[in-house]
Parts: sequence; structure tokens; C-alpha cells
Amino acid sequence: MKKKLLTFFAILFSFAFAQGQHSLVINLDDNSNVTTAFENIQKITFDNDKLLLKTTTGTTNSYLLDHITSITFIGNVGIKQIEEIIDVHVYINSSGEIVVETPHQIHQLTVFDITGRKVAESAQNAINVNFLSTGVYILQVVTDKGLVSKKFIKNR
Repeated sequence: MKKKLLTFFAILFSFAFAQGQHSLVINLDDNSNVTTAFENIQKITFDNDKLLLKTTTGTTNSYLLDHITSITFIGNVGIKQIEEIIDVHVYINSSGEIVVETPHQIHQLTVFDITGRKVAESAQNAINVNFLSTGVYILQVVTDKGLVSKKFIKNR
């Protein structure tokens, strides 16, 4: 059981680091916690029933696994905060075109199928989708303010 737990911790630490987390918080059963920035962690190891956290200052802190109530990660999750909502309204007109209305300048419309293959493209504010088979598609709208993706279902 301990080996599975240790493997899980190792995967969890690796995943958190890869996802852009920048701090580790160890919550202990006495309601205290320890927060360490990833950049200050030199090595994380396990010694029997202890988690050992070696920092760049050369200190090694030891925490009994039985006394750790949770481990959390804080910081960026790899997704930049959207600073401005891009106002885009999308509808299908009577001629089978997807029409995009936005106060922003449209640079490109691209339609992708569910596998990610590009199936249509336009530099206008409308794109004909009459030729598409029934299914789920993604409309990508590139404006001067950024990119917006919208899912749509072609059912006729």
C-alpha cells in the first residue's frame, strides 16, 4: 500500500509542476500547514513513513505521512486569465451560413470537425456550412482582440 501511495505522490508532484503550479501546501493534522514555493524545493523523497522535503537552502524537513491531512498546490494552472471578454454572437442564417457578429474586426473564421481537421475557412464574417455532414463542429473566430471558439451542431 505504501509503495502505491508513494508512486501516487510522485505522479501528483510531477503533474502539479508541469501544470504551472508554483507552491506546495502541506496541511497537517494539528491544523498547521507548511507552504513552500516549488523554486525552493530541491528534492522530494519518501523514507518509510515520512515525506522528506529538501530545500535549496540545504534544509531537509520531515513530515510523518500519518500526520499529513492533505497536500494542495496553489498558483497558476497553466491558463492565463482572460483580461477582456471578446463579445461574439454566432447564428446560422436561412441560406445555411454561419454568421458572426462582433464589434471587433474579424480576421478569420475556421471550422474544424470533431477530430480537429480543418473543413472550412473564411476571411469574412460569414462562412457557408451547407456542404458539411450532420455532426459536431468547432467554429474558431480570430478577431483583433483574440480568439474565440464556439461549438455548433450541424443537423441538416
